[in-house]
Amino acid sequence: MKPTDQYLIFGINPVREALLASKRCCYSLIVEQGKAPPRVQAVIELAEKNRIPIEPLPKSVFQSKFKNQVHQGIAGYFSNFKSLELEELIQAAFQHISLPTLVILDGIQDPQNLGAIIRSAETLGIQGMILPKHGTASINETVAKCSSGAIEHLPIAWVINLVRSIEQLKEAGFWVAGVVQDGEMPCYQYKFDTPVALVIGGEGKGVRPLLKKSCDVTLSIPMKGKLGSLNAASASAVIFYENLRQKKMQDIK
Repeated sequence: MKPTDQYLIFGINPVREALLASKRCCYSLIVEQGKAPPRVQAVIELAEKNRIPIEPLPKSVFQSKFKNQVHQGIAGYFSNFKSLELEELIQAAFQHISLPTLVILDGIQDPQNLGAIIRSAETLGIQGMILPKHGTASINETVAKCSSGAIEHLPIAWVINLVRSIEQLKEAGFWVAGVVQDGEMPCYQYKFDTPVALVIGGEGKGVRPLLKKSCDVTLSIPMKGKLGSLNAASASAVIFYENLRQKKMQDIK
């Protein structure tokens, strides 16, 4: 019998990163029978090294079991994702870098978008993410897959009230910048030389008015095209890169 808190992860990168991060227990690995491709074999060997049970299934059975997933011939059952309290996230961020950057997501309901934002955040040097417990996609196998395993490395805090969380961040020394279409200044003019929390809204409504009012400054992304907008995942990547670019130029550690 598998534990009741089992959490399915599928795909080479998500499974490998979950094993490497060692933040949660892996109950078993499931693979297609037959000669495994080199990248899958490397994950199998990692699991064997950690004495994790491996269950080979005939290809037809495996395909049927995970027919709606982009599985790459490998999946695993893990314990649930562990989040932090906001206080813990703030403390961990300052331990990592002198001028940390956190991201607050408001109304990201699409798990693919959430996964893509998590991937960009981890890859581009964001120290942590804050998510509201209501109105946000749950952390599931789709989020893990779309994050390509980045979710195993990016600290995340779930909160009840984003406005109250912003107040707490300000008390801890963070400057809060909302990313909106009608921002006060383009993102490249903003100086990322303080601890900063970036607020990014969902595609439909963007950053809600009350949250926007709570921001110290609002930033826009200059565009030159007929559409005039980016989805939340693309906009996040642009802002995260500008933050990283400036800190690299300033040699902030």
